[in-house]
Amino acid sequence: MAFLYKHFNHHPMSMFKTKYKLTTILLFIVFVSLQAQNQNEWVLKNEKSGVKVYYKKTSGIYELKLITSIKSSVSGLLSLLSEVENYPKWGYKVSESKLLEQRSTHESVYYSKLDFPWPLDDRDIVMRNHVEQDPVTRKVIAKSYAEPAYIDEVSGVVRIKNASTKWTIVPGEGGWLYVEYYIYSDPGGNLPDWLINMAIDVGPRETISRIRKYVAQPQYQNKKLAHIID
Repeated sequence: MAFLYKHFNHHPMSMFKTKYKLTTILLFIVFVSLQAQNQNEWVLKNEKSGVKVYYKKTSGIYELKLITSIKSSVSGLLSLLSEVENYPKWGYKVSESKLLEQRSTHESVYYSKLDFPWPLDDRDIVMRNHVEQDPVTRKVIAKSYAEPAYIDEVSGVVRIKNASTKWTIVPGEGGWLYVEYYIYSDPGGNLPDWLINMAIDVGPRETISRIRKYVAQPQYQNKKLAHIID
């Protein structure tokens, strides 16, 4: 009788405790997985003037993604994006830009300097850019990666050492392009919240607005690039 009591009372309680522990562990794993998933999801910052701005924070660094449409041929937009010396005209807070190397029609290296508000030091960056086009869909992918050691650092200017960008350009109907612009950049140092908010809000929309203005000019609307299929 004592055996039966032990078997039907003590043992079920042990099984209950074991199941409870397993359930707790499983719930913890699911919670951690959901947390990681949420951190990897894009958050819509805003949608203004036909530009959707998304962001997500990874390891303390903000990543941006802009989605919009631009009235232009593929050649016209790529021509504008390849004119490095004109970046200060439409790039937000770009004060200086120059081409360092043109390896081919598909690959180049350029330098840009960014104007940061006082008392912060200005930043600069060296990027290697590579352009590819799918001959069937005509979709263009233009990727850039930071190469901080390509040239010597400038005194009084902070070199951005970790950055990448990606332009995805897809031809649509009626002369419109679907455009997606991805930005990952670690500007270095502790930046104030108002400056970060400006970088993920005002900056992207200003850049797209200026690009639309410049690419509407006849020299871009009528541009044809030999290595690009429009």
